[in-house]
Amino acid sequence: MSESQSVTFVRAMLRKGSSVLSASPADEAPDPDSVPDWRYREDSADTLLMRAIRYSALGPIFYRVAAFPKVYIGFLVANGSAGIVPVLSTTILGMLLNVFAVWWVVRGRGIRAKTSGRLMYADLAVGVVLTTIVAATAPAEIQPYAIDVAWTWMVGTVALWTLSFGLPAACLLVIAAVPFRAFLTWVGGLPLDHSLAMSRSVGCMVALVVAMVTTAGILILLGVGTRFALGIGMRRGQRSERLRTQRVMHDSVLQTLEAMGLEAPDDDSAAAERLAEMRATARAQAAELRRELTGPDAPSARGLAADLAEVATEMARDGLRTQLVAAETEEDYRLSHARRTAIRDAVREALRNTVKHAGTKQVVLRVEECEGGVAVIARDQGTGFSMLDRPPGFGISQSIMARLAEVGGRGTIDSHPGRGTRVTLWVPH
Repeated sequence: MSESQSVTFVRAMLRKGSSVLSASPADEAPDPDSVPDWRYREDSADTLLMRAIRYSALGPIFYRVAAFPKVYIGFLVANGSAGIVPVLSTTILGMLLNVFAVWWVVRGRGIRAKTSGRLMYADLAVGVVLTTIVAATAPAEIQPYAIDVAWTWMVGTVALWTLSFGLPAACLLVIAAVPFRAFLTWVGGLPLDHSLAMSRSVGCMVALVVAMVTTAGILILLGVGTRFALGIGMRRGQRSERLRTQRVMHDSVLQTLEAMGLEAPDDDSAAAERLAEMRATARAQAAELRRELTGPDAPSARGLAADLAEVATEMARDGLRTQLVAAETEEDYRLSHARRTAIRDAVREALRNTVKHAGTKQVVLRVEECEGGVAVIARDQGTGFSMLDRPPGFGISQSIMARLAEVGGRGTIDSHPGRGTRVTLWVPH
């Protein structure tokens, strides 16, 4: 996000609240920097961001849960049991309602912007009713202290309005709280110029301003942090998708084209047979590429040994004889679909490298339990190579090493000229 876009976004967040996030690029947007329109849209779709930002309401709600008993204890210390019934009832009711709100926010499925607005007005109404009842029922001599306890709800309301509607709406609410606080004093039978009532009223208004300013800072951090996280996630997703496409092209199309381009001793004498083989290979490759384009394989119930046997059969068409040493056990089925797929495709790439570079048509493939995971070892007695003279290419670095690393695994290659090659592939359970 550019500096000008960041400033524009922060201004929009402060003006309209966290709902501006719902107007951010949708989950499938190509680039977060390519969408300059931060205007608030109440009818935005229920995107991942909209479902996530509801958790921002937990801050003010948790504040109430913690502040109600704290303010009530202060009231008891200052006033003893005088007016305890309305104050204690308000404290218990306020805590129960907010504990329920925490449960609902955490367990709920999220709400749309219009519904959120109605809830904010309902929250304000609850606060007005609670404080009015306390002001009317508490004894006049301790009424300002009793209002302080119920006012805890109003402090949370201002914070929620700042998050939901932005600073202008919260400022209007704070301004409206001035005559409302005077009304509460009047309801309790105290003169508006009563010294205790005035001092406690000033404290109540300061609490609202502090809540508004603090929440505005949180709102900025929430918005900017979310946008940067979205940008990083989308760029990483784009990079992962590019790597996946490159692997598909390298592991299937490129490998097939290279195999079709290899010369065979009987090309001239068996041209018809070679042409038929090439057509069959092309059809098989087209089917495989179509599967890759339609998405990942669906999870299957078979184990790793069955997957490797299928790879060995596939490589036999290229003339590679694979001796598979594996027995299906319960451990085979503990591997997740993603890890089983990663190690299967890494084994396929290792065997293709054997066909192209090892100078041998035989390889031993062994599966064993190792270090809390499964290791697949491919060993050939081919020409081998020097790891210093031949740095890893795309096939080793991406189709093998990076593919395993993405699922928490690793791969190692041990090769020396004239002594063959040993490839060890490992993934955790």
